[in-house]
Amino acid sequence: MTFQWIITHDDEQRYREFVTKYAEDPWVTERLKRNVHRTSVDISVGNVWRRVVCCLLTTQQKSGRGSRVGQLIEEDGKLFSFTFCRESDHLAAVAKEVLQQAGLRRSERIPAEIAHAMSVFKESWEEFELAIRNLCDRPHAKTERDMARWIQAKFKGFGPKQSRNLLQWLGLSQHEIPLDSRMMKVLKELNFPVPLSASALADEAYYCFVEDGIHTVLGRIGVIPCVFDACVFARFERH
Repeated sequence: MTFQWIITHDDEQRYREFVTKYAEDPWVTERLKRNVHRTSVDISVGNVWRRVVCCLLTTQQKSGRGSRVGQLIEEDGKLFSFTFCRESDHLAAVAKEVLQQAGLRRSERIPAEIAHAMSVFKESWEEFELAIRNLCDRPHAKTERDMARWIQAKFKGFGPKQSRNLLQWLGLSQHEIPLDSRMMKVLKELNFPVPLSASALADEAYYCFVEDGIHTVLGRIGVIPCVFDACVFARFERH
């Protein structure tokens, strides 16, 4: 059984008009600098740790401007310090206290995921760093997808969306993008032809199927997926 994506002229026009509308937005220009031109990529262990924690905190919680999660991230406290967390003997308990004081949800589950993430860093950082450096040198869709799957296999709390969110946040991905609620709304507005829901996209195979469709239509109009994602973000930040 096979599936074929058929992209019409009208499809191309809708996506092209959407991208053109937000092409000059600061979110888009910043994404180009970081993810495409790689002018501010930081893959030090400290920065990667910080981004891992940010991803875990933003799962299934509002994380936009002014949210409790957003405020905690802006404070850049001890949970975001690799050195502090590596040396902590009771990291899960510390994380639970921080989350509860910040009034965040999932204050039982996320601390355990943060503690597990530190165990991965302690045991597998060299492997992780090597894979990251390989991704820096080879910005290819398959390499990015393989890396996203590696993250999901290694870290608790990382599904298809958050693994790609981590790569994009680090400036390492150009093709694989996070399919969050914002993206689903825009794709529906652009008449994307298959069902989109958070529960369906939790499945890796279905997630990749949808990503392949996005890659196909964007390839036809010459737009890099991470730039399209930045346009989606700009659309909701403006309104």
